Amino acid sequence: MVIYYACQTSVMLQRSFKIVFVRFDYEFNAKLVDVKIELQNSSKSALTVVVNTLETINGVDVTGSVFLETEPGNYTSFISRTVDLCKMLKDRNVDPLSRSIYQDLQRYGKLFKECPIQKGTYTLQDYVVDEELLPSFLPETNFKFSLRLSKPKNQMIFKGSFYGRIDKSKGFNNLKLFSMG
Repeated sequence: MVIYYACQTSVMLQRSFKIVFVRFDYEFNAKLVDVKIELQNSSKSALTVVVNTLETINGVDVTGSVFLETEPGNYTSFISRTVDLCKMLKDRNVDPLSRSIYQDLQRYGKLFKECPIQKGTYTLQDYVVDEELLPSFLPETNFKFSLRLSKPKNQMIFKGSFYGRIDKSKGFNNLKLFSMG
């Protein structure tokens, strides 16, 4: 939620869409991790993830790509990024977009905060996408988010494709609250 203050007037704005989770197809390297993912679609669309690392993992590259469905079954690339996770965790100036997303994820669980990633259990509980992190011009459409985590020399740790839709049925009235102070 964004709050604007001007001349002692405050306006709270909310995005005119929500993200609805549909499915998450994934696989993982069973020698390195065990992963369980659950999608919930009740009053809100939420994601729960439990990752058990089976050994200490040095160096992780994360590649995330977003595709928008332009016609049924046909997805067009919207954005793609590859980030050295360990560099991003150490240096606040490395890839601000990825850092913002990771900080949002951290609010919902216990994720790794430094490298090497230690053997243990990491969780993301009832994660709901913060629409404020997304561009307001997104069309109402289906999308695919592909995620790949790999060790140096491209050894796969995890890869998956998350499917969902951008739902604008909430309407286009972004004015959530208006008050004069």
